[in-house]
Amino acid sequence: MHFCMARLRSPGMLAWDDLRIFLAVSRDGSLTAAARSLRLTQPTVGRRITAFERKLGAKLFAQAAGGRTLTATGQRLLEHAERMERDALAAERLAAGRDAGLRGRVTLTASEWMLRDVVGPLLAPFLGAQRELEIELVAETRHVNLARGEADLAIRPSRFEHREVFERELAVISFGLYASDSYLAQHGVPDFTKQCEGHALVAMSESLTKVPDVDWLPRIAAKARVAARSNGREPMVTLAVAGVGIACLPRFVGDATPGLRLLPAPSPPERKLWLGAHREARAIPRVRATSDFLVQAFQRLRRALAPAATPVASRM
Repeated sequence: MHFCMARLRSPGMLAWDDLRIFLAVSRDGSLTAAARSLRLTQPTVGRRITAFERKLGAKLFAQAAGGRTLTATGQRLLEHAERMERDALAAERLAAGRDAGLRGRVTLTASEWMLRDVVGPLLAPFLGAQRELEIELVAETRHVNLARGEADLAIRPSRFEHREVFERELAVISFGLYASDSYLAQHGVPDFTKQCEGHALVAMSESLTKVPDVDWLPRIAAKARVAARSNGREPMVTLAVAGVGIACLPRFVGDATPGLRLLPAPSPPERKLWLGAHREARAIPRVRATSDFLVQAFQRLRRALAPAATPVASRM
């Protein structure tokens, strides 16, 4: 591997582990975020970057107000590091694809509520029949990068952006607005013609943008106050059941939660659910088999994931 960089010393063979840490910092923008994604400590990442820069004889990062940015040398190194990463991942997929049987590990990522309430209960018969298969479930609020091998399969309520990812539509997810019996007894059913004035909301964290709450709630509940926020649906369920406020939840979760009532909110949102896999990973038998199973299993759940609306009066 050769680098045409005047300021770099001749470092000999670059270690992939150094480049892996360099890539994480360049993508995450800070030592703390990179340490989290690498599952290392922040001081360890800092020491490794400093040692790597010393080895190369050049600064790769500059400190900025929002974190760390790449220097001109770092930008040039980034192109080579990403190419090396693609080659390494392709080699790993090629080696994994030589398995003729359904054995080994498949990593599946999705939101916490999706893994706990939907995917988890579906897996028992599949794994019971495939005794040499291991499924690793990774709950992530962020969208992991399939092109970089961060997971084999991902379930998302939005389409995938990378051309290397093959995607399949799984189902449609319906959402609704829910409140607890205790909250409704104290505050009554909100008046949506008055933008839920006098009511409290349990909302998603403002850092999350690809969720239905962001666009929908301001249109129907502009005069309600936000009492609490969360970056996941499971804490929102807990807060709503406790009577903290009204929460936007997937119908699959809200309808099954004791003590929560579906409110007659106007035009509740829906989201298409997509299953994605890297095109090369999809050729691996265990990944392909898991993908096919999930598509068939979600097909049977379509009505449960997107049920018809139910007036609040009929459930109280």
